[in-house]
Amino acid sequence: MRYAVKFVAILCIFFVPFIGCKQQAPETSQELAELAVKPLFIKNLSEFERSLAVLDSLIAQAKEDSSHAKALQEAFKHARLAYKRMEFLLEYYAPSTSEAMNGPALEEVGEEYKIEQPTGFQVLEEFLFPEVDFSSREAMLAQVKIMRSLCKRLDGLIIKKPLTDNRILDAMRLEIARVITLGITGFDSPVALYSIHEAKAALEGLAEAFAPYTKALEEKNPAYARQLDTLFSKAIAYLATYAHSFDSFNRLEFIVDFANPLSRALFDAQLALGIPILQTERVFRTTAKTLFDHDALNPLVYTPNYQDSLNPKQVELGHLLFFEPLLSINGKRSCASCHQPEKAFTDGLPRALTLTGNDKILRNTPTVINSAYQASSSYDQKTVYLEDRVRFVVHSPDEMNHSLDSVAKILAQSEDYRMRFKEAFGGESAVTAEHIVSAISSYMRSLSSFNSRFDEYMRGDKTKMNAQEQRGFNLFAGKAKCATCHFIPLFNGTVPPTFQETEAEVIGVPKEAKWKQAEIDPDIGKMAINGIELNKYMFKTPTLRNIELTAPYMHNGVYKTLDEVMRFYNMGGGKGIGIDLANQTLPPDTLGLTQAEIQDIIAFMKTLTDTTGLTQRPRSLPKFSNDVLSSRMAASKY
Repeated sequence: MRYAVKFVAILCIFFVPFIGCKQQAPETSQELAELAVKPLFIKNLSEFERSLAVLDSLIAQAKEDSSHAKALQEAFKHARLAYKRMEFLLEYYAPSTSEAMNGPALEEVGEEYKIEQPTGFQVLEEFLFPEVDFSSREAMLAQVKIMRSLCKRLDGLIIKKPLTDNRILDAMRLEIARVITLGITGFDSPVALYSIHEAKAALEGLAEAFAPYTKALEEKNPAYARQLDTLFSKAIAYLATYAHSFDSFNRLEFIVDFANPLSRALFDAQLALGIPILQTERVFRTTAKTLFDHDALNPLVYTPNYQDSLNPKQVELGHLLFFEPLLSINGKRSCASCHQPEKAFTDGLPRALTLTGNDKILRNTPTVINSAYQASSSYDQKTVYLEDRVRFVVHSPDEMNHSLDSVAKILAQSEDYRMRFKEAFGGESAVTAEHIVSAISSYMRSLSSFNSRFDEYMRGDKTKMNAQEQRGFNLFAGKAKCATCHFIPLFNGTVPPTFQETEAEVIGVPKEAKWKQAEIDPDIGKMAINGIELNKYMFKTPTLRNIELTAPYMHNGVYKTLDEVMRFYNMGGGKGIGIDLANQTLPPDTLGLTQAEIQDIIAFMKTLTDTTGLTQRPRSLPKFSNDVLSSRMAASKY
């Protein structure tokens, strides 16, 4: 079972994932969207419905032999391709319907902690691949019936809904990001691995939908029109040429040489056509040309009260408070005691020490770099916002054992702090518990890392990754299936391209680093929060950015090296080392990676290292009239 925390508290979402709450500007022209794109969608929807009808009939009538099994698999693939050609509109205008048709084949914990059963293509895929399970004929028919019923919803969700040009073009760029992150990685075709063919169909759907805009573009900017036509043709041809092998497909080359240029060209074409860029707040900014632009992702969406930008004075104050030992009851521990800048804001220990130093905290210290880019802020997903996490840590008996109100009273004794809080928040009584929380959270949100060698390569500088690292990325995003949980480009569990949810997994982490007859670590994870058995041993998927600096690994720090981590995954997680969990979400099969391939993946992961400009400690802390308080040191003792 895969579990995702969906971030909906501030996301005004109904059917369309506009992912923002700001008042929208007036819609732009609907002429091409309504007169050309909508009829095309209706045509493709009819083709999809016919493909489902054929699949339904074949399942009902198929004999239990190899020829009929082959026909069933081909009919399934045909339906998948038909779906992919209109996926960009389905995902944009009817995301819940799309999820029901093409979501993961895993149970989820829904509202009121009810277990929701998966439906759609991926459930059906497991009955049909690698071999057809004829004994599950009724279950297969039930899934096709559900999908055919879901098609009828689309009349109200898309066909009767007015479409606009700016949203159509926005949906196209989102689809390119979806192909990069969920398509060619095998995320939604985990068994059949028909992913490259499906990516080709998705781009064909985009090319077909953009065709009505081409004539207008030819009149305004013929060069852009020719460029887009060439980019679509080359990208589709590349996918067609290399679709035969999922494992050997060069994902890095496809993204850098074809997908990213296509996304940029669509953005430029929209401007050339005079179609305004959609104005809305969401994580993947509408103003970003590609998913790999330096400022493509907006962390401020994950805040309790949305703001357009970080307040520099609050960030500066938060930096001081992060290193302030007065946050702890004994005046000796700060946030930076455990989140040490030199170690990418971790501490190098399997599990952090408690405040007294006599015991250990339950879990390994995670990095706070890019911690703003997720829909939950703790391993067990108990806390959502960074603000929640700050409150929890300060009040935790094992961590700081203090009261934020008491901390505020202490800090207010410093004239320097009073001045800084006033500058950051205004008012004569600005030193408050909530302002302490807001300032520290603002500082953490400023710790953004998207200038690694990998990032520079994805932006076009091909000198930044050597041949081994390039092979490693292709393995990471292909054969090794790493990118189906550690999603590109954040490399954590936050699901692109909408980034509305952060996933958690059960992988079977052992108590000790044993490779046979291992014991499960006793930490039950999410189950301790909601009491649901399916969530037992489940933890949020952490980021792999800066993983070179953040050893030891896993929620309990059981593995000292990346070689050990890769060995664990290559063996199929807990299942492969003797831990038998009925709810393991990690596929239990061996990955079949060679030692050379493992080293390639590790080499790639090290290209994600980037702490530039983030590790500076304060030269000094604000002074107090009390000499004892003034003599404290930033960060202080561990």
